[in-house]
Amino acid sequence: MAKMRSVQVRFPEEELRRIDRYVERGEYPSRSEFIRDAVRKAEAIRSIGTMRRLVEDEGLTEQELVEGGMEVREELFRELVGDG
Repeated sequence: MAKMRSVQVRFPEEELRRIDRYVERGEYPSRSEFIRDAVRKAEAIRSIGTMRRLVEDEGLTEQELVEGGMEVREELFRELVGDG
């Protein structure tokens, strides 16, 4: 696991209550894990937006994007395990 550092974050009371409800229902083990997950999701959403802009700028179709992703994965696999 990555080394964790502590930071102080301030939330309005209502937002903190909503986070606490997720924890109370057992959806997250702690406030910290909820916040870490929210950061990961925000990064994923931003990445999706970046990919959409690239697709639009390059004029790619969804199928071309999928096929390109498959080619990249296949090439990475070959590099990791060899051609055999």
